Amino acid sequence: MLRGISAVLALALVSAQAARAAPSVEDALASVRFVAYTPRGFDPGAGGPPPQRAALRADLALLRGHFDGLVTYSCGNGLDALPRLAREAGFRAVVLGVWRPADPVELGRAIAAARAEPGVVVALALGNEGLFFHRYDAAALRAAFARARRELPGLALATSEPFSLYLDAAQAESLPRQDLLLPNVHPVDQPWFGSLPPQASVDFVAEVVAKLEARFAVPVLVKETGLPSGPREAGFDPAAQAAFWSALARRLPPTRSHAFAWFEAFDGAWKPARSPDPSPAKREREAHWGMFDADGRPKPVVKELPQ
Repeated sequence: MLRGISAVLALALVSAQAARAAPSVEDALASVRFVAYTPRGFDPGAGGPPPQRAALRADLALLRGHFDGLVTYSCGNGLDALPRLAREAGFRAVVLGVWRPADPVELGRAIAAARAEPGVVVALALGNEGLFFHRYDAAALRAAFARARRELPGLALATSEPFSLYLDAAQAESLPRQDLLLPNVHPVDQPWFGSLPPQASVDFVAEVVAKLEARFAVPVLVKETGLPSGPREAGFDPAAQAAFWSALARRLPPTRSHAFAWFEAFDGAWKPARSPDPSPAKREREAHWGMFDADGRPKPVVKELPQ
């Protein structure tokens, strides 16, 4: 009899935890430290075998020591399990990414995962630079938004593109209505980068956020920014990466209307081969954005995380 009562109580506790609402987007921006996360060694655009659950749990356990929010990129290849694994690891919020919003299967998995984990999923990120790189068009993105709004009423929806797309009136007009902005703001892509003092990169990110806040009446979470930690021959090193993030944390403290995700969790050795940039040096830097290297070793930037 006591065993039966214990089972009922345990089930009730699990049900109560599942029913607990995630923080609002505004509360999450103000109080959650997000990191942009792709599993080590996994390319969301290439497919291939899904990462092992044990590997995902190991990633999340390492990251949870420093972060309590995730921004993900894909729900393909078994990554729709990430909200549940993140909740089990103690994360407070997940912005759940969909790499191929025009794929009804991946989108359906994201919707199901968000329904199953309402206590941690605060938003869906439908696509990442897919308009910029012509992986899908605006009509397909609008259709994905329409489906997600029908099936997940009340959940915040967004997409990620380079910040310039949002600030260009004609291009911004083609975007679906968004509940928050997830811009990518990379100083290294600006023509002045390297010719101005390092603080200029930090000021640039803050100024872009201010412009976006002024133009759009929704919260802004910078999904990607930062400096890579290499290659040294191109002028990048771990100390400069750490200094950028330390300065940005001081210049742009989180509020209910804006914040940034630390980009990104781990180095990606596969990235240079996927980069469309004709410059070998620029392609190579794509492998060095992580807070941790590909083996999970922390870089100096980790020491700059606010306590």
